Order: sequence, then structure tokens, then C-alpha cells
Amino acid sequence: AFRNVTNRCFAKPYRLSKVNLGMEVLQLQLHSCVGAPLNGSSEIVNGNGDDVDRNVLIPLEAPYNSIPRGTWLKVLRALTSNDINSSRSSSTLRSVKAITSSDDEEWITPSNAAFRILQRLVTGKGVRTAQQMALDERDFNMVLHAYAALSQNQMHSAHRVMALQERTAHAPPLSAVAYSILLKAYGRWKDIKNVEMSILHAQRNSVVPDI
Repeated sequence: AFRNVTNRCFAKPYRLSKVNLGMEVLQLQLHSCVGAPLNGSSEIVNGNGDDVDRNVLIPLEAPYNSIPRGTWLKVLRALTSNDINSSRSSSTLRSVKAITSSDDEEWITPSNAAFRILQRLVTGKGVRTAQQMALDERDFNMVLHAYAALSQNQMHSAHRVMALQERTAHAPPLSAVAYSILLKAYGRWKDIKNVEMSILHAQRNSVVPDI
């Protein structure tokens, strides 16, 4: 049931309302609702009868408390798409509901939500898979491009994506594609200093930017 809903929510054409509904479904699966009062009391208990914090959500039983890797990749594609990150009617950044371990609502930009999912794919937290799977360079580049396409003040976040890829042992090495995304962004803003720094960093990693 969960997968049927998320497949619809994160399928093309991407719509912000559908994506936010999908994020709520993922939240429900990863962190279920708080327990109910026992026998009409005001105390909140979990399935074992233990008292729990009202602000802490109770996870479902395994394996239902994790999300298939394929679903996470669909979410990643939706959150990094132009349809979700840009708005024809407003210049302000859009926001989506974040997945949290408490019942406190948090709204973040789609690119930041995508970065958190990329971190999950790296660590395997909340990812249902039989074994650790190799990471795809395209997964990193989707998030990198989402940041680089926004605004110049989002470039520090773009560098976080590259840093995550560099320090993850089972991730592919940075390639010309990643550096080209950086160079095109800095070139668009005529930021010569960071263009030169990006080229220098690529050369140190023995990468020739593909531009």
C-alpha cells in the first residue's frame, strides 16, 4: 500500500502537492504516529506498554520501517526536477515537508530534502536493500545540479554534495561532469575566482572538466 501511493506521488508529471503528500507517506512509514493513551489515561505508551515521549514517533516493525532503494531514487529524481525546484509564478524558493524523527513539522527546500535523501543512500539508514549497493554518480550529480541551478548563495551546499561524494568510500570518484556543473554555474554568475578554484581542484584530482 505504501509503495503504491509513493509510486503515484513521485511519478511524472511532478507536482508540489503530490510530492508533499508522498513525503508525508514516507514519514508515516519511517516514523509511525505516537502511541495512544492506555485505558483513557493521559500517558502515551508504545506497543509494549512502555511510556514514550509525546514528541518521539514510534517506528513500524521491520522491514516496514524502511523504504526500498528504488523508491528513494524516485523521490530523489522528483525533488531535483525543475518542476519542483522552480516556480513560474514566484521567485521565492519552494519548500517541501521534511522527514523527521519527531512530530514537529519542518519545511525545507526540495534541494535540501534531496541532499538528506542522498545521505540516506550513502549511509543506508532507512534504506531497504539486501546488501550495500554501489552508488551511482548520477545520484550525486542530480543533487549537485539542483543546488547549482538555484542561486549563487546555494553554491556552498553544492560543495557539500561534492565533499560527501569524495569522503564516501563506496561512491564513485568525482568526474568531469560534476566539475562542469560547478563551472557552468560560476560562469553564469561571472564568478572568475571560483571558476579558477574549481579548475584547480579538478586538476588536483586529475580530472579535466568537460566544457
